[in-house]
Amino acid sequence: MVLQNLPQIITAIGGLGTAAFGLLEAAKPANPWINHIGFSGIRETVVSLTPSEPSAQQPLNALPQRNILESLLANWVNGTDLASQKAIAKSLIKLHLSAGNAAALAERTNVDAEILQQVAANIVSGTSLTQQQSDAYARFDLIVTALLDETYQHADQVYRNWTRALAAGVAVALALVGGWSLVGTTVFFWHRELVEAFLIGLLATPLAPIAKDLSTALTTAVNTLQLVKK
Repeated sequence: MVLQNLPQIITAIGGLGTAAFGLLEAAKPANPWINHIGFSGIRETVVSLTPSEPSAQQPLNALPQRNILESLLANWVNGTDLASQKAIAKSLIKLHLSAGNAAALAERTNVDAEILQQVAANIVSGTSLTQQQSDAYARFDLIVTALLDETYQHADQVYRNWTRALAAGVAVALALVGGWSLVGTTVFFWHRELVEAFLIGLLATPLAPIAKDLSTALTTAVNTLQLVKK
């Protein structure tokens, strides 16, 4: 492998990774489960923060839990900004708060159940909150924000890790097909070219985001070394 060719090789490998990500993106309409990756954690947290009334009735002036989850899933699938997604989720959760489910929410968020019930009743009746109630409601708001932030950040990390892994699989498959077409169909898998194709496929997705910068840096380094030798 000639040093002068390294920038072009890295650019080509990065291009393979970019192509793999593009194919994965194109496959999403036919495989909608890809867009759902990571949402299970969000679902679990939101379900715990939107309990039903003890009588199994829907809290007044609030979306049912099923509709809340559908709304949040739609935002997740469409790639809405994470900050906006968390804000929407928190608003829907607070809207779901009622005197009937306040005790369950208080247990989940570690705030005083009796005071949170009073807060919910006062919100429905339009009564002003006392200082103690305002403090409890502010703590409830802060804890819900923290829970949602943790959940959404973890879900985003799960989604990015899985899509990178899937794209890596696509890149390896593409590289192997390319290598196989070069060496013919009668050779064994461990033929040197196919091993190289496999390694190139593994490198493609990590290199894709930095291929251009790395190629430019190597080109500069090579040119510098050539000038020094003159």
